[in-house]
Amino acid sequence: MQIEAHIANRIVRNILLSILLYALPVVLMLLSFYISGERPWEKKATSGQVSGK
Repeated sequence: MQIEAHIANRIVRNILLSILLYALPVVLMLLSFYISGERPWEKKATSGQVSGK
C-alpha cells in the first residue's frame, strides 16, 4: 500500500515541526546562558537550601 505524496510530505513536515517545538526551549535556555555568562550547574547548593525561594 502506497502513501500519497501530499500525505507523506505532511507527515514529514509534522515530524520536523514537533522536533523543533521540543528542542526550542532547550536551545533558548542554552542561548540565554551563553549571552548572560551564567553557569547554574557550577553553583553548589548548601544543605537545606531551596532553589527559587
